[in-house]
Amino acid sequence: MIYLGILALLSLLVVIHELGHLAAARLAGIPVAGFSVGFGPKLWTRRWGQVEYSLRALPLGGFVMPAITDEQEFRALPLRKRLAFFLGGPLANLIATLPLFSILNGTARGWSSYQILIAPFQQVAAACWQLLVLLASLFSHPESLSGVVGIVVEGGRAAQSGMGLGVAISLSLSLAVCNLLPIPVLDGGQITLACLEALFPRFVKLRVPLTVLGMIVLAVLMVYSNVHDLVRYLRT
Repeated sequence: MIYLGILALLSLLVVIHELGHLAAARLAGIPVAGFSVGFGPKLWTRRWGQVEYSLRALPLGGFVMPAITDEQEFRALPLRKRLAFFLGGPLANLIATLPLFSILNGTARGWSSYQILIAPFQQVAAACWQLLVLLASLFSHPESLSGVVGIVVEGGRAAQSGMGLGVAISLSLSLAVCNLLPIPVLDGGQITLACLEALFPRFVKLRVPLTVLGMIVLAVLMVYSNVHDLVRYLRT
């Protein structure tokens, strides 16, 4: 049951990520056609204003659908609006960790103003730096890469040890940092491509092949990490 809880937590954090994109689109003035929790067939829909909200059959992840007909129309939006949209998701995950750090600090170190209001910002910055260092080390130690299987198993073990808040913080920060990597299908990749296309308009011709390459890279990483996790845990 605890492992299902970790999976549900991961899904919730992805929904928070997508809510960040939705909020950023609203603030940037980008019209939104739909907000979905999950993928696959629709189980429930409700329209508020111009946005259709839906719950789908596979409750892993979600997406925001701008009310734009094609990629060319989206690229016609001012660069600052597109950057704000892409940054909204990672920023939401970073913000979500602040109250969690406040609770963690309060219970462990006392409910002082510093521990509740100031320390969480420092801890988020330090944790993001540590994650970047860890990601850089994966090139020399790819065996340390974990997929969804590893996240669920290790997260479940940590939660059973009373480290539930730490698990939530770690997952939320990981979603934020990993999504900012310059891989085209991720938010960081979209930001990189948008900036390059603004500087070098002809670069737009490389968007499709780079996006396909990014999808292949992510698929290979997911398969490798999850197979590696399965083999490792079956041996123990």
